[in-house]
Amino acid sequence: MLFSLPALLKILLTFVALLLLNRVLPLYVCLALTSIIIGLWMQMPALSIVQVMLQESFSGPVLALSLAISLILVFSDLLRRSGRLERIVSSLKAITSRPKVSLVVLPALIGLLPMPGGALFSAPMIETALGETRIKPELKLAINYWFRHVMEFMWPLYPGFILALSIFGLEAWKLMLFQAPITIGAIIAGILFILPAVSICQDGVGHVSPDGLRDFAREVFPIAIIIVLMFVLQGCAEAVNRLFGKPVPLSQHLSMAIALIAGIVYLVYADSMSRSDAKSAFFHSGIGSIILMVFAIMAFKGVLEQSGTIAQLRTELQAFRIPEIIVIVLLPLIAGLVTGIAVGFVGSSFPLIATLLPNGENVLPYVILAYGFGFIGMMLSPVHLCFLVTQEYFQTNSLDSYKHFWKPAIFLMPWLAFFFSVYRFAV
Repeated sequence: MLFSLPALLKILLTFVALLLLNRVLPLYVCLALTSIIIGLWMQMPALSIVQVMLQESFSGPVLALSLAISLILVFSDLLRRSGRLERIVSSLKAITSRPKVSLVVLPALIGLLPMPGGALFSAPMIETALGETRIKPELKLAINYWFRHVMEFMWPLYPGFILALSIFGLEAWKLMLFQAPITIGAIIAGILFILPAVSICQDGVGHVSPDGLRDFAREVFPIAIIIVLMFVLQGCAEAVNRLFGKPVPLSQHLSMAIALIAGIVYLVYADSMSRSDAKSAFFHSGIGSIILMVFAIMAFKGVLEQSGTIAQLRTELQAFRIPEIIVIVLLPLIAGLVTGIAVGFVGSSFPLIATLLPNGENVLPYVILAYGFGFIGMMLSPVHLCFLVTQEYFQTNSLDSYKHFWKPAIFLMPWLAFFFSVYRFAV
């Protein structure tokens, strides 16, 4: 009886089990367990399930992806340990004269550094930018929390962004370019629905000196090294391929890893960091769990494909006339609500979405739509770490804070639908 259930129901039940298990177990454990469950449920031999999981987890591209994500965490930790993070903020404040501009830019700048609970770093900056202005703590939370995440759509150092590239086989520059309007939409949403509640009298015009701009450029130089070098390496590989007809074995993830190593080396020597600080960053406690999550995500994706689940699911969707677009929107939205993290909604829903895309169509519009709705779910999640730590910092409660989020979240939905339609027919 259980084995004769429709594939759609099997996947939905497995997905629900994954999200429920994630309340008590790490996501990588949940993904591994649900991979086995769906494989057995689709009557796949146990040995084959294990073989597929191992092959998918330890392939060359996945190992390169794991290396890049690990180095991102190392780099973020080194920025914090070196004190450069604080210097970046100080130099930015020196060239940003308008408090309301600071309220947007400061948390967004910290958002360029993909660190768990990173909103805690920008929370004190919000109070500094407000100066003598007194506003409710839940509004401070909303400003800090929302603008801290607006860059997550298009910034290539975020693990969720990198996983999406890997799952859908996209190029980093292309996803950055097409996600940029969504970042702009998120900024507009915050400006329209959060900032108007803030009344600042001292919003005067100041002087931006060349020295201030120079200081800011110097402090963000390690980040610039990584971004520029990553694209230079990819551009050189593509040029060699076109000129000589010989592909260079340099994947996006390897390019990113090399660029990150260059940025890390520069940071350690430029800031004269101690060996103990550098060593501590490389043995950061979060690296192991992130690597295991990458392995588990790819194993889950492999079992979905090899078990025949997807082929059967496609047949059923056609038979029941269920629009695939509904699944593509709802799965990441729900996963974002439950997991509260981009890696969570990407890892748990994108492997399935990747197999549901209409044949012959460009995947990019669907990736942007799914990522956007996953982001909305993540921002509304009560278990989002940034939300929790900022709530603790400003001593407010969830109910009062949520009233500032629903309007920008709703604004993003038609914004996403518009750009999905544009990209679908124009790209």
